[in-house]
Amino acid sequence: MVRIFGPGAPVGVHYRTAPGAFDARDRGRYNPRPSGMTSRPIDAEVKMTFRIAVLLSGLALAITLVGAATGPHDWKAPDKDWAKGPVRWIMSDEEEKEFKKLRTDEERAAFATAFWEKRDPTPGTANNEYRLIFWQRVEGADRAYKDIIREGSLTDLGRVFILLGPPMSMRKDSRYTYWAYEPSEVSGITESMEFSFAPVDTGVLLRSPKVLESYVAAHPETRGIGWRLPQIVPEPAGEVAAAPVKEHVEDTSPESQRQIPILDAVAAKGSGPTDVPFQVVEDYYAAADGTTLTVITIEVPREAAHGSGSQALLAFGRLQAGGEAGKVMNLTGDLPFVPAPESGVPPGSLVYQARRNLKPGTYTRTIVLEDKVVKGQMGSLVAAISVPDFSARTFAISSLTLLASFGRQDADLGPDEGASGGLYSMGSFRLVPRAAPTLQQTDTLAFYYQVYNPTPEQATGKPNLESTYSFFLKDATGWKPFRKPAVKPVGQVELYEIDLKTLLRPDQPLPVDFRMEAKVTDKVSGQSLSRELFFTVR
Repeated sequence: MVRIFGPGAPVGVHYRTAPGAFDARDRGRYNPRPSGMTSRPIDAEVKMTFRIAVLLSGLALAITLVGAATGPHDWKAPDKDWAKGPVRWIMSDEEEKEFKKLRTDEERAAFATAFWEKRDPTPGTANNEYRLIFWQRVEGADRAYKDIIREGSLTDLGRVFILLGPPMSMRKDSRYTYWAYEPSEVSGITESMEFSFAPVDTGVLLRSPKVLESYVAAHPETRGIGWRLPQIVPEPAGEVAAAPVKEHVEDTSPESQRQIPILDAVAAKGSGPTDVPFQVVEDYYAAADGTTLTVITIEVPREAAHGSGSQALLAFGRLQAGGEAGKVMNLTGDLPFVPAPESGVPPGSLVYQARRNLKPGTYTRTIVLEDKVVKGQMGSLVAAISVPDFSARTFAISSLTLLASFGRQDADLGPDEGASGGLYSMGSFRLVPRAAPTLQQTDTLAFYYQVYNPTPEQATGKPNLESTYSFFLKDATGWKPFRKPAVKPVGQVELYEIDLKTLLRPDQPLPVDFRMEAKVTDKVSGQSLSRELFFTVR
């Protein structure tokens, strides 16, 4: 399936979408020995094989050390090695021959400009959506598929991911890893295909490259030629904003019984161990039954997992309504907080998420993050949260959600997902939020929100909404306006991404703290509402 991000939907694009499946109020809610050979030559053969293996390992180590010393190559810059980077997967043979003839950086820059213009689905606009998606896929592949000698985007896994997007499904057996793709109007894939990858000394190897090459040759859109922005088909329902409702069921497993006393102790004290650092954010959306969908996202520094990945940590928690006598909702069990896909999280982080439908009001939220590698180590956070009420049919907007990545809702479904949505899923989109609002200057600022109950125009029966995005920079004297506000029409579902390189001034000192205000105005009723995001760029 062609995914719209690397893990995402077209980046740098303002989405003015009609309601998705999750948005309508009336919806319910991965050499045999030659004959005659004596034992003596076999001994020699074994020794030679071992020596070759040692030499190969030494070569891989040398390459790794050289890479560490020089740092990763900037493949976005069209230098003399540009065609050796990830763009080689989308270059035609003719383009590669033409590029090799170039001798100056100026010639290469002109070539790159024409190369991307040929792959621009919206010529004449400020953004080239395909190029932005391509580089986001490259970044996702570099995070998820790096082997001991190559960046992830240059591996066979990275090649398939960049050309076709993430698979519809993944499976493994004792020998191989399999990626399956199925035809889809959303992804643009037109054939059923399965690719198998075999483990080798330095990573994994695509076992059927000819199948991939034949498909790509017959479908130039996989290389950006003739690629089109995916179109979101409007739903017949006219209202946005009813999240599916999922009933909370208390887990009674032995693992829950082990976790509950830990939560009792932390909640009673109001604090607990801090061995494992993490941050938590809650986002709130309207639900179909008048409750509020509360999405709890945890972000943890990757080093806290001791190099073992998301399985090295276990998050569990509790929500208690009102005061000490309020109803308790335990988020416990074998996997109460589900990790996000590795390709969709910030490079230095792990992300976990749980979600529940809550009645509006105040709650005490207790989270414990347990280290499963170092026994007895854990982190904990206790805080009061206020769950907003979206049940009244008045003009309102959801949380303004800061995103690490985004894509299509039907791509790479998580274990709690299905036709009605689930973890890391919101309406037509798949969203991985950030809990730690720290971005690198090479990142993009992506955010999502929903608008509820705008007044429709009499002539069209449709709302007329406008958003103003204002940025403020913090200095020694406080918050100062930064650049001119951006004003644009929006729909009731807004997904937007801004390249930080275009936001920051060329001479901008780092780190720097920003505040972004999103002001949504209903131009029919004249009402306005605002939400804010705070983030740091390093």
